[in-house]
Amino acid sequence: MEKRYSQRIVALLVMVMIILLGGCNSSAANQPAENPPAEKAVAAGTYTAKAAGYHGDLEVTTEVDQEGKITKITIGENTETEDVGGIAMEKIPQRIIEAQSLDVDVIAGATLTSKGIINGVAAALKEAGADPVHYGYVAPEEESGAIMSPLNKSALPVKKETTGSITIKDVKGREVTLDLPISSYAISTMDVIDYIIPLKGEEAFAMLVASGQDGGGGIQKYAQLYKPIVGDYTQHLGQISDHNAPFDLEMVLSMNPDVLIVNSAMAAHKYALEIEEQLTAAGISIVLIDVPGKTLDKSVQETMKLLGKIFQEGEKAAEVAAFIDKQYELLAAKNLAQRQNKPKVYYEKSGYSEVYGSTGTSVSGWGLPIAIAGGDNIADAVLLDKASAGGSSNTLDPEYVIKADPDYIILSGVNDGWLDSLKQKKEPPQYDIINRTGWSNLQAVKNNNVYEFAHSTSRSIYAFYPCLKMAKLFYPEEFKDLNPEAVLDEFFDQFMLVGSDISTWFTGLEDRISLKK
Repeated sequence: MEKRYSQRIVALLVMVMIILLGGCNSSAANQPAENPPAEKAVAAGTYTAKAAGYHGDLEVTTEVDQEGKITKITIGENTETEDVGGIAMEKIPQRIIEAQSLDVDVIAGATLTSKGIINGVAAALKEAGADPVHYGYVAPEEESGAIMSPLNKSALPVKKETTGSITIKDVKGREVTLDLPISSYAISTMDVIDYIIPLKGEEAFAMLVASGQDGGGGIQKYAQLYKPIVGDYTQHLGQISDHNAPFDLEMVLSMNPDVLIVNSAMAAHKYALEIEEQLTAAGISIVLIDVPGKTLDKSVQETMKLLGKIFQEGEKAAEVAAFIDKQYELLAAKNLAQRQNKPKVYYEKSGYSEVYGSTGTSVSGWGLPIAIAGGDNIADAVLLDKASAGGSSNTLDPEYVIKADPDYIILSGVNDGWLDSLKQKKEPPQYDIINRTGWSNLQAVKNNNVYEFAHSTSRSIYAFYPCLKMAKLFYPEEFKDLNPEAVLDEFFDQFMLVGSDISTWFTGLEDRISLKK
């Protein structure tokens, strides 16, 4: 009797436990989580990750607490610029912590540094066991390394039998002798291939065996654009330098190009000549080109003619040069340089509201198209007689800019970079530069005459475009029949493998969506 009673008690307890457990499970399944998954998954601690910035990797250390709250972000080892990149390293961690989100505004002019910090925090959160998507993180589209194939030396172009030779004089007056025909070549940065595409078409990629990198990740961007068109040329493409850095001699020798073509813009020619002796011993010649050089209205055409000789495509080179000559002749016919009362123009690179970026005089960089288009560059009055006027970084006194009261402000390197229109999701341009003290009274700002060009355009084969565009901006009545975009389209149709929509060439202040006024 006692045994039967005990069995009933045990059975009753088991049934109660089953009901209670079942009730708990059901309740949990039907109620939404009180906290996002990220907060529950994070293991409190300090995590360090690396991400690509503007000048290399950034070391980002992130601290999170047991509730998934980001409590501290510190930037460790990096090679970013102290002034421009430094603002991003100060502001972006603050914004992330305050918002507890990775979906924060980047610092205009320091976009790559900003995104590097955000990517570093995202990587640290992953390491902590959290999903950064729950913090508003959107992975960069170009992050995928799949766009570049592993190096496959068996895919290198086969060397053709030498049938002759040619001695040319490059832009620095150096006599260079090359065996012909050219079977393979290397370039200092990927945008140099834009000069070779009109000559060789798709074969330009088949012959390319090495390139240096630029600050905007040009190797990957060109691969994203051209691999679907010309096939997987990246399997025989070696990277031979980082952005504005010495060449990797071992890699150059390994890829064994017939010629290394180097644009003298930036310091590429200096680094190339440092290894010339070793390359010469290996039978690899260096040819220097120079765009924009000192005469932008001639340097592209001279480059095309030089490359036409090297690649034995003189007729095609002449066609390209004639097209470009026609555009500059149109401007020259107006005698813009001799005008009185030319509009005052201020140029700035990579600036934003808190930091002035560098400017340029009329004898270098972006000062050249401004001069060709008939602008009165306000930098000339204070910098033209300086030794550094020829191209090194210069900034103007902020009070001088305000006093000069420019009619036009031309920017580059603030928003979109070269080929950035490839992005599926584009961010609207930012012009927070106009929020500087005193700038709201500038004629350029009051009249919405603040514009930005894709930074690399001035040293590209398309440099005629900003010259035409600025001339139309500065002298709208005289160039009312000129359509710079149509000229650009025509050039792409005649000489390139793609359309002109590969890049954001130009934006204006009116394109912004919000200002912090």
